[in-house]
Amino acid sequence: MTAIPALMACGILLAACSPEVRTHGAMPPKSALSQIEPGKSTRADIAQVLGTPSTTSMFDNGEVWYYIGSRHQQVSFHANEELERQVIIFTFDKSGVMDEMKTLDKNSGKEITLVSRKTPSAGHELTIMEQFLGNIGRFNSGGQGSK
Repeated sequence: MTAIPALMACGILLAACSPEVRTHGAMPPKSALSQIEPGKSTRADIAQVLGTPSTTSMFDNGEVWYYIGSRHQQVSFHANEELERQVIIFTFDKSGVMDEMKTLDKNSGKEITLVSRKTPSAGHELTIMEQFLGNIGRFNSGGQGSK
């Protein structure tokens, strides 16, 4: 009789160890990308095939659309791991026709090292007690709008 609850507990524990895969953003299939042709496809054509872009950017020579997507996996309590990243960049001319399509993947990205320095600010850092004592008497007792 105790074997059934033990088997159920083992099943629940094993299910917790199964990987959870999440997709963030737009990761269009290659079949959708094959419908888009540089020099022919317009903004409207691309929006119809892929939907609205993740972000856009304006430059001197026209407009740039970015479709950004990634797939992540997490197993139980381990850190989140990026499995796949896809950034598709469309550059348009001033008339709205696509000039160039570029695809970047996970290996195309650059690792950024964060700087732990602080930017000093001018002035004096007040303690909690200095802030409290400094605010005594600053407020009128009549409330807002009283004269």
